[in-house]
Amino acid sequence: MALIKIKSKIWLYPGLGGWHFVTLDKKLSEKIKNKHKKGFVKIEAKVGKSTWNTSLFPHSQSKSYLLCIKSSIRKSEGLLEGDEVSVSIKIL
Repeated sequence: MALIKIKSKIWLYPGLGGWHFVTLDKKLSEKIKNKHKKGFVKIEAKVGKSTWNTSLFPHSQSKSYLLCIKSSIRKSEGLLEGDEVSVSIKIL
């Protein structure tokens, strides 16, 4: 699968920890699930000038993958909950 580019709003997980995520759309998530093993999918993500290695998290409620936007990335890129963000994803 080639480089994937998405736009999505950052949302705050309502539980403890202050986790911030973006949600991949269902069609893209299904395509990734069909091509790769189910469960976590290792990726390289890029937002603005920041790049980091992480994993896509399967989310049973939305039937989509979630991407956590780390605190250090949000700070360096000036991102807040509710911001729409462009993310490039490369599956490793």
